[in-house]
Amino acid sequence: MSINATERLADFIRKIEYNQLPKDVINAAKESFVDFLAVSIAGYRKGQLSQLIIDYLLQIGGREESTILGVEKKVPSVNAALANGVSGHSMDLDDGHRKALGHPGVCVIPAALAVGELTGCSGKTLLTSIIIGYEIFVRIGKAVNPSLFSRGFHTTGVCGTLAAASAAAKVFSLDKEKIISTLGIAGTQSCGLLVVTHSGQMMKPLNAGKAAQNGVISALLSQAGAIGSSKIVEGKDGFVQAFSGNCDYSLMLDHLGESFEIKNCYKKFYPACRHTHAAIDAALYLKNQFNIIHKDIKEIEVTAYPAALKLTEKKDMPIDEAGTRFNLAFAVSLSLVKGRAGIKDFSIENTKSREINDLFRKIRIKSDPSLNSKENNIRGSKVEVVLLDGKKYEKTVNLPKGELENPARLEDFYNKYYECTDSDWSKKKQENILEIVNNLEEISNINHLMEVIKNE
Repeated sequence: MSINATERLADFIRKIEYNQLPKDVINAAKESFVDFLAVSIAGYRKGQLSQLIIDYLLQIGGREESTILGVEKKVPSVNAALANGVSGHSMDLDDGHRKALGHPGVCVIPAALAVGELTGCSGKTLLTSIIIGYEIFVRIGKAVNPSLFSRGFHTTGVCGTLAAASAAAKVFSLDKEKIISTLGIAGTQSCGLLVVTHSGQMMKPLNAGKAAQNGVISALLSQAGAIGSSKIVEGKDGFVQAFSGNCDYSLMLDHLGESFEIKNCYKKFYPACRHTHAAIDAALYLKNQFNIIHKDIKEIEVTAYPAALKLTEKKDMPIDEAGTRFNLAFAVSLSLVKGRAGIKDFSIENTKSREINDLFRKIRIKSDPSLNSKENNIRGSKVEVVLLDGKKYEKTVNLPKGELENPARLEDFYNKYYECTDSDWSKKKQENILEIVNNLEEISNINHLMEVIKNE
């Protein structure tokens, strides 16, 4: 029996329209868009790779089509997608989906925004394309994982390319055959390796940026008449065979258009790999609940699931800021010393802190597969602290803050938005952008929003 996955996904992308989308799905898309804008501005300001790439893109210039967030200058749409994708992923503060094992927003939204600005699309079109891109990302990610992850591929870059292409194709209003070609062109460009979580962490955001850029390139080429593989997903030597070899097509294709995964994405409140967040939550709980003083700590035991340790178990203190985001022992030590884990805390200065280094050496890390269970909605960590006087305190967090089952307060979400943007945007600008995004379906051309973003 033929699966026809590529064709069925293309049908879904072509047919879904704004008026078919439930209100809660639309609201989730608006929230995701606000979150992306916030983390992109923060990433532009603090991301090392973001600064390097943006400087280069501004030097080479080109047709002024779409805006690089932060510098508020226009470059070719493909380059704006690249820059904004890199910025959005630079702080590891962007949203994600735990069952898809990746970050859809930083691939999908930069692509949709770049093409939307190029075409002057409506707010409804932008929202629809974002929702579609998220759906493609999560469905493919769930279907091919954990095999793809186990092979060392980065879901964000690999699945994100198809998702970004889907969003861009929707903004362009491509017909079914051109959407199939867009996916075909995108699939041949999918890339991204998890080796960047072990060393060279500065380069991890490039996977997201390239996914966004390649998605835009794919849609542009298809629109111009280029023809991609017609069975890029399921075909011989295609996406599934190459990246996973094991695919649950029911997760990819069943009930398409009946429910939308953008509602199930988590939001992040610590600028670090998501696999550290449950441990950070636990450490902060112990610090605050029992008024633990770091000088009184004798030893610390951190227990997490194998996938978390694969990416974040490090024996040595990080050597650069990017490395702090992928170091479980650093994250826990930081939380117990500072009592917080914010944007300014994951820094090279704190890797030199005597107090943090002292706790770092006292940490033992253990693996427990039971802390990761899709069936029981667990993806957690346990932190146990033993004091010099013999007292023991422990806390287990089954799901970190920001998951659907462990939601953050709305106040936390908006505090994150303001913290990420307050160095670049005035209070008035912050409020104006929030108001426009919250009513995005009412604007006929998203360049209105981009003008507000570009100007004070």
